[in-house]
Amino acid sequence: MIKGFALFCFLLFPFLLFAGQDTVIVRSGHIDPQGIFKLVYVPVEVPVGIKEIRIRESYTYGNVLNMGIYGPEGYEPGNTAGFRGWSGGAKNEFYINGSSASTGYIPGKVKAGTWNILIYPSNVIAKGLDWKLEITLSFGKTESLFQVSPAQKVVNHLPGWYRGDLHMHTLHSDGKRTQQELVNEAIDKKLDYIISTEHNTNSANQSWGKYDNDHLLIINGEEVTTTAYGHWNAIGINTGTYIDWRYAPEDHQVEKYIDLVHQDGGLAIINHPFYANLFLFDATPFDGIEIWNGSWDKDDERALHWWDEFLQHGKKKIAIGASDTHKNNPYDNNLGQPQTVVYAGSLSRNGILSGLKKGNVYLAASNNINLSFTASCNGKKSKTGEVLNTPAGQTITVSLTTSFIPDAELTLHSDQGIIARAASSEKPAQWTLKPGTARYIRIEIRAKNGTMLALTNPIWLNN
Repeated sequence: MIKGFALFCFLLFPFLLFAGQDTVIVRSGHIDPQGIFKLVYVPVEVPVGIKEIRIRESYTYGNVLNMGIYGPEGYEPGNTAGFRGWSGGAKNEFYINGSSASTGYIPGKVKAGTWNILIYPSNVIAKGLDWKLEITLSFGKTESLFQVSPAQKVVNHLPGWYRGDLHMHTLHSDGKRTQQELVNEAIDKKLDYIISTEHNTNSANQSWGKYDNDHLLIINGEEVTTTAYGHWNAIGINTGTYIDWRYAPEDHQVEKYIDLVHQDGGLAIINHPFYANLFLFDATPFDGIEIWNGSWDKDDERALHWWDEFLQHGKKKIAIGASDTHKNNPYDNNLGQPQTVVYAGSLSRNGILSGLKKGNVYLAASNNINLSFTASCNGKKSKTGEVLNTPAGQTITVSLTTSFIPDAELTLHSDQGIIARAASSEKPAQWTLKPGTARYIRIEIRAKNGTMLALTNPIWLNN
């Protein structure tokens, strides 16, 4: 990725206007079409004694210009100390002061030094993009500093199957709900956990503790969003962790950032790999794939087949489903549709992440669908994500119990394709297999029109 001021025409002429205790600085410039997806950093000198910085952005119609900011600690990729927020294309104005900030941005002291405003064009028309930034610096004393409020890590210590949503947005990125509104809806829908995944910012993670309750676990995350190359979720990261997005596949940097997620005990999940753009990073180091995003469609069907190709080659990738919700019902991405149902030792951050890592997971279109999928052999029983030893000469018994789903078809899949079918019934479905006939087995439940209603992660058969 070309960094800095390359491939764009940049006219830099500051104007200083004084109005009481405020200083207004204006920067402007032009970006040619060749400058699409290139990082542009606009430096601003902040003197001692500033209590608030406010940025207003404007640009010519038909273009899209994303925006963020870095403090004097630095703006180089991977330098998380300088990160002070990102709103992408969701805002054209933001502020930061010691006690508060616009959603998407990190409150805290406005330190003296060189700040860098990042503007990032993701659509540039043929005539190019003319832009202007109005930077307002307000003098005064910082009276109080923002206090971080992390989400609670444990709701209960009871083992069981827990239903949740792993992909969502609030006003902290391009969503249309407050954090409180999202929490209220999750509780109303009887979700057990949610994972916060704002685009390229950890600002929401700083305050989830304000919404702690006895019914819902909130886990930190971030949707690492590179418009040109694909999106991925860093889930289960620590409150202060920020995962950078400013690299291209050819930079071979994504592994470094996935390692940071793993150091926090989290997971790296490829998001909607066939939406708009193909996912262009190497999939190898990622832990899982979001194969079901919102309402089931052809992109999800492609993601399902892609995931199954990994399984056929013996590569374990966790399949997850999530709403990618941005606003209230009704629309195609409603909170909790679909759900990722995880068997965990407790309703806790560590419990849910552990269950996900083990693949003790199935996906369901709604909380009306429950299932139990097991395989038994030689006196041993395994569930989704587990390995079942299948000695020669023994019989494998596969069992599926589901809530009754009228007119649905159940299919048993392996590395050989579909190996059994059954109609939905209140009675358990059962099949017998011989060792060596499959490397793994998994279940799909579909409506008559082919729409996915539920699917499981695989049970691995060790022959």
